[in-house]
Amino acid sequence: MSHPQAGHSPEAIGRLTCTAVARYFAVRRLDLPAPQFLTRIDRFAASLALWGRRTNLTARPDDPVELAFHVIDSVMPLVLVSQPDAAPLRSLLDPDRIVLDLGSGAGFPGLILAAASDARFVLLEGRRKRAHFLTVTAAAMGVANVTVDAIRRDPAELAPTFDIVVGRAFARPGLFCRSAARALRPDGIAILYATTVQAIDSADAAGLLACLRLRYEVPRRDTLLARCLLVWRKAA
Repeated sequence: MSHPQAGHSPEAIGRLTCTAVARYFAVRRLDLPAPQFLTRIDRFAASLALWGRRTNLTARPDDPVELAFHVIDSVMPLVLVSQPDAAPLRSLLDPDRIVLDLGSGAGFPGLILAAASDARFVLLEGRRKRAHFLTVTAAAMGVANVTVDAIRRDPAELAPTFDIVVGRAFARPGLFCRSAARALRPDGIAILYATTVQAIDSADAAGLLACLRLRYEVPRRDTLLARCLLVWRKAA
């Protein structure tokens, strides 16, 4: 199957992705999360388009519309911070916070959040090619608050050293809850990107409490896709 932008160069795909993301913020009259955010997204999308032609990082790496969807969805914790019930998300902006992205893959959401936040990020990605892509792309974006951890880890090997753990398309929700509970400090925050109907029944057993469900919509071609963030706090 051919993609709509398959004939474009990586640089053109970067610009088109950046334009689509900028349009999303402008139409909704939202402030950009960081001054250099769009420049970083331009470089990110160009790098992903280049690497995606050589390795299986994500579906449709040549499609700016699809890449913009993933970028917008990834940055949603920072878009939703102004909501009255979204107070736990505001700590993502703090430079003293340490965030773990479980299974970063092509950089969604960890590398995108790092491009928009002053917090320090550890991108956990055990697949060698993807870890190399994340390292090279973070440097190309000028993102200095990122470390890539390329070691495959069992949840039991994670130490409770993180303030926030995020996951998007990471294995099974139950595994995410167990891994996040292991990695979080007491009172730390776990954030899972999910569908609006996704039910998680393993969080309490893992020690994650008081689930908050934040609903939102992300444009994807001619539709608005209903999504939500599931937010827990680790027991003290």
